[in-house]
Amino acid sequence: MVIMTTVEPENLEDPSRVLQDTSSSWPMRTVAALLGVKRTIVKIEGTNRHDLNGKFAHIQAYDPVKGRYSAILLDNTEDEIIYLPPTSIKQINILDATWFAISYAWQAQSLDKLYIILIVLLAISWRKQDIFIHRMSEIVTVAVLLLGVSFIGRFILSEYNLVKEKAESMVGTRNPISILEMIEYRVEHYFSTSQWAKVALLLTFTFILISMGAVALAFCGDDSISGAVWLAWTFVADPGTHADAPEGFLVRFVSFSITLGGMLIFALMIGIISDYIGNKIDELKKGKSRVIESDHTVMLGWTDKSIAIIQQISLANESEGGGTIVVLADAPKEDLEEHLALAMSQERGSALELMGTNVVFRSGNPLEESELQRVSVLTARSVIVLSPESLSPDEADANQVRQVMALKALGECPPVVVEVQDVDNSELFTLVAPDFAEVIVAHDLIGRFMLECARYPGLACVLESMMGFEGSEFYFEEWPELKGKSFLEITCRFDDAIPIGIKSNSGEVFINPKNDHIIQEGDKILVLAEDNDTYEVNDGSYETNKRIESPPAAEDAKKVEKIMFLGWRRDMADLITQLDGYVAKGSELWLFNTVPVEERNELLKDQGHKSELKLDNLLVYNVVGNPLIRRDLSRIVSVDHDGETVSLDEVDSILILADSVSIENGATVMSCDSRSLSTLDIQKRLYDEKKEALGSSTSIKPVSPITEILDSRTRSLLDVVSCGSAYVMSNQIISSVIAQVSEDRDINAVLRELLTAEGSETYIRSVSKFVDLKKEDKMSFWDIALMARQHREVAIGYKPAGMGFREASLLIINPPDKSLDRQWAPGDEIITFALD
Repeated sequence: MVIMTTVEPENLEDPSRVLQDTSSSWPMRTVAALLGVKRTIVKIEGTNRHDLNGKFAHIQAYDPVKGRYSAILLDNTEDEIIYLPPTSIKQINILDATWFAISYAWQAQSLDKLYIILIVLLAISWRKQDIFIHRMSEIVTVAVLLLGVSFIGRFILSEYNLVKEKAESMVGTRNPISILEMIEYRVEHYFSTSQWAKVALLLTFTFILISMGAVALAFCGDDSISGAVWLAWTFVADPGTHADAPEGFLVRFVSFSITLGGMLIFALMIGIISDYIGNKIDELKKGKSRVIESDHTVMLGWTDKSIAIIQQISLANESEGGGTIVVLADAPKEDLEEHLALAMSQERGSALELMGTNVVFRSGNPLEESELQRVSVLTARSVIVLSPESLSPDEADANQVRQVMALKALGECPPVVVEVQDVDNSELFTLVAPDFAEVIVAHDLIGRFMLECARYPGLACVLESMMGFEGSEFYFEEWPELKGKSFLEITCRFDDAIPIGIKSNSGEVFINPKNDHIIQEGDKILVLAEDNDTYEVNDGSYETNKRIESPPAAEDAKKVEKIMFLGWRRDMADLITQLDGYVAKGSELWLFNTVPVEERNELLKDQGHKSELKLDNLLVYNVVGNPLIRRDLSRIVSVDHDGETVSLDEVDSILILADSVSIENGATVMSCDSRSLSTLDIQKRLYDEKKEALGSSTSIKPVSPITEILDSRTRSLLDVVSCGSAYVMSNQIISSVIAQVSEDRDINAVLRELLTAEGSETYIRSVSKFVDLKKEDKMSFWDIALMARQHREVAIGYKPAGMGFREASLLIINPPDKSLDRQWAPGDEIITFALD
């Protein structure tokens, strides 16, 4: 390493002082300390050898005999010694020092030498006679410039070497590349792999412009380094500042150049900021940011049931002032928000009302653990997993199994409600996640629902009211003051709720328990109430020992029925098996659809996955026809049983099913509903025509078909065909069940029992079963409930005679004023939970 310094004329005439540290000023001492050497650099001029003039050399020694200095040229690789007279050695000025620093650093190809630039900066300040050693701003400015130049220089040189190496390696190939192409490739690489590449490029250009401008201004003007840096920055930041530049062509030219560069930089900055903001907005629109929520509901997937589920959860959150629902679906966030906005913009009465609940959408694959973490699954109150509608039942259920596994892999997961399409696959979830997964088999649940509704007209309205959060729903709560009481004794202990069961401290749920079932410590009372904070235990002053005479208990014998299914369901075998457990022996089931009989047998066996149907009570009659064709419905002939026939007015119950054959062929939910409405209208017209043909002298049995409706928007059209209350909003009911189970997983066990032939079911009884109205007809609902307990039934509401079930929606479940007497009349009906 060498030292660059200036040699004073008087020192050159004194040989004894040449090899000493001739720099007595502090800049030279600083340079010597930085470089660690003490050789003297000089510039050669005025010799007879023109090849030496203008070159730099370092002095080795002084030869007193010859009167000359021995020196070695800096660019001499062989260390050849030359002898110079004192008159040929020139003092190094600032420009010489700057040129030497740049040349030496380039020839050495070592960026470690770049701190020689510091020497130039120190020399400039020394030339200005500015004692900046006492000014901390000068030291900081110089240090920052040095570090910045060093970093940028290292990066540029490393990239240059890389580009040069790659370009040289491809020389001689069929497709050689130029250095310019390689530079473009590297720039594109950084722009595509780093989101900060544009910002780094902008900052680099800004730093280089300010640094070069500051050095130029310091050379041309009278400013110190820190002052020149600040002045250069003002030219960059404010183009109008250069108008106030000091006089002088060179200073103004530098100021103008810096200003032009600043305008270019600010144009680049505006473009980069605009792109960044645009990209961020696009990311927010696409739902890529993380959800910061807790105690929220997470919905994975988006189907036709999603809007109804959001509505039900919003109703549940209303009493708490609202909540948050986070939807993660593999669909564009804009599309999901459009679906929500469209649902909220419907006509009043059918529009979605959030009631203070906030709905957050995120776009992503719910099967990926990173996406699940992005919606804060672990801090959620519950998780709802909807079954994909685009897959076959088995594929969809396999997808659901993987989804549950992904949730389980996250760790301690909140309760999960999983929608499953095939009841045969429900056991898989018990094996995978028995501790936190609650399974809702949609088709199976709706099938049970429709079977009960078909056999008891009006029951559809009752069950639908229990499923949602609009009216009264199920709640579990522990009441220590009821400890030690029997279930009979708590029948009248809630003014605004109906006790229907008990959840023991071991977790077992008893619906309609025995009268002497004692409530233990830790047991919870299962009630039907409007909300979890709308009821409380009363003082128990109502007299529960009233003697009300009831009629003799008559045994309700099952009667033989004729039931007809119009349409085909994928789970038809499960539906028939369930119906076989409800009806009396010898009952008939007529299957009317377009599926050929041979194909039906294979479908009933689930392509060999199930055994032959073994029915104890039902006789199955197969009819091939189209429920949309009037001719087929007017004359129904079975293809088996010797061609036996039946008319629509001869059957006891008719179920109009959402035809799965049409759905598999691409039909939408609205088109399926259109088919159901058309079938219902044809059936009504055939019934009215036969009634008119027979005249008033002959009466025919009225039949109220139960119609499965998928789209809630079809509800308004049901009055046109005089459907009344005989319809089942299948998607709406499934959504309500999913929402209820997500709020309390124990509700799943309650609904499972109420919708099966085993255990307690929902019945519509005549009031005369419990009270002899000829002897006493004025009493309270609680009196009726106490009489129902003598038959081990739980009375949950009533319907007055002459009122439809929908008109009596406030009375059929958890009626008000339970302790007030009312006049009961023949035709009044009591809704109960009973074993049979």
